[in-house]
Amino acid sequence: MIDYPQLVINALTKVGEISVNQLSLKQQQGKINLLDVREENEVIHGVIPGSVWIPRGLLEFQIVAISKQLGWNCNDEVFICCRSGNRSALAALSLLEMGFKKPISVAGGYTAWRDTGYPSTKEMLHF
Repeated sequence: MIDYPQLVINALTKVGEISVNQLSLKQQQGKINLLDVREENEVIHGVIPGSVWIPRGLLEFQIVAISKQLGWNCNDEVFICCRSGNRSALAALSLLEMGFKKPISVAGGYTAWRDTGYPSTKEMLHF
């Protein structure tokens, strides 16, 4: 049996991870596919601009329909953010298993984004 931290470590061996500095550079280069998988009580305080909010518990139920609505391709990079980078790693693994080719977890999550001083917003897409 493995514990939660080991589960996250195992997930990160299979999916990509990006720093908030690298994510900011990607945003500056153009539109990116960005998911926030935190809970409602977390996102009400702010999100990374351009985020699409799907709570972690609903991700597998909603991602296929939402990605079609947004015109996302399964071969595109999909960046996934949570509070600290753990749930996003597990969410990225789920997306990989569902056929997304480049799911990437945001290391340190929204906390690292906010603490680095990058802009936040309370505006997000939610379906």
